[in-house]
Amino acid sequence: MITLFQTTKVYSLTNIKEAMRRQLEQLPNMISTTGDPLQILRYELGCEPIDLLTWLHNQEEQTKVYWSNRDNTFETAGIGQATTLSQKDRQIIFETMEDSLSPDNARLRYFGGMAFNPPVNDPEWTNFHNTQFLIPQFELHNEREKYTFAVNIPLKSIHEENILQLLKKLDQMDFSAQTQYRTPPKAQSRRNYPEQEEWDDLFAQTMSRITEKKLSKAVLARKSVFQFDKGINPVALLKHLKDVTPNCYHFCFQTESYQGFIGASPECLYKRQGRTIKTEALAGTKPRGKTPDEDKQLEEELLSSSKNAVEHQFVVNDIHETLNQICDHFESAEKPDLLKLKGYQHLITKFQGTLKDNISDHHIISAIHPTPAVGGLPQKAALDFIKTIEPFDRGWYAGAVGYAGYDHAEFSVAIRCALIQKENLSLYAGAGIVEDSTADDEWNEIEGKISNFIKVFDQ
Repeated sequence: MITLFQTTKVYSLTNIKEAMRRQLEQLPNMISTTGDPLQILRYELGCEPIDLLTWLHNQEEQTKVYWSNRDNTFETAGIGQATTLSQKDRQIIFETMEDSLSPDNARLRYFGGMAFNPPVNDPEWTNFHNTQFLIPQFELHNEREKYTFAVNIPLKSIHEENILQLLKKLDQMDFSAQTQYRTPPKAQSRRNYPEQEEWDDLFAQTMSRITEKKLSKAVLARKSVFQFDKGINPVALLKHLKDVTPNCYHFCFQTESYQGFIGASPECLYKRQGRTIKTEALAGTKPRGKTPDEDKQLEEELLSSSKNAVEHQFVVNDIHETLNQICDHFESAEKPDLLKLKGYQHLITKFQGTLKDNISDHHIISAIHPTPAVGGLPQKAALDFIKTIEPFDRGWYAGAVGYAGYDHAEFSVAIRCALIQKENLSLYAGAGIVEDSTADDEWNEIEGKISNFIKVFDQ
């Protein structure tokens, strides 16, 4: 059966709720609830432009999701849960998503993410399973300045009682074009895990493994916990973060009021359209200069740095090996380019390939993640070492966040991110350790990577 209903009419923000109400009221008498229980019915109505984060901020629903790609051509804001998948077996989750997606409903997407190195045992990540994806119940969608308001409903849920509940939520929805974002709270205290003295010790242990040839590279991370005097609104904080971090993926997964996982990641894990895959090596970092001359000098230092070249080449070589396994053919840039962002710049090498037949998103993620840019080499040895040595559980930090739709998917690496738990914010970042690294340089690099985030709430 057809599971997508849409119109070409564009509704005003004052009329969009009533237009959707008229459609939903007819459902119990129009749709049979028999059939595949995985199928989702989607109603789409075109609407006037509205800032998606403003809309999301204004809603009272606790479960919220936001995603925007790096070039700002696509973004979605959603509330509620039409369906949620959170089993321990990632393969089962991806197979379930594939089974429930179809070509007649191509804009239906599952949004979510997965942990860096499951299983996740730390209680602070309780609301985030090893892998978790959801389809929002209500969704605002902006693709190349075309705005759509959508409702997603499992076929099995289409009966009068559920539709009445859905209509009640629709009535409570706020389509105001403006909102009042609270000024970010000021941090009352900060503690690092590890603090610098312990970092020096962990760095020495890492260098010992590298000297002994047990590791070629390991990415050590740090968690900085900030405490505030009041609860933190994840959507509001993401709004302030997005204002100072252009050209990044932006995401928010809010599980309860004042609890969520947000970030502004510069790094694409992969993007797939049909059998075409794009991915990139992003490793090697220098800060941006305060003047054009200083910025140019730092750029030249990055491009000529042997340490950064080695770190970057590890990732390039690993992606080459991975794409050889999953692609019929692929190509990449001959030498690294620069990705210039606010506050820092990275070496980047882009890849594009054609996937082999029957390669699914589960196959791709299993093969490509975690890359040496966030883990290390050899992969298993580095991941085991990180699990043992780091004084915290990474959870979804350095994992993958994004969406999967019918015949397309896009995931970013969950870096430059924070876990919000009411008055506490845990901010994560890491640095690649190779033979020529120094403890102070890597500590300072991490501080630089989180500086944009800190500026948002420490002004």
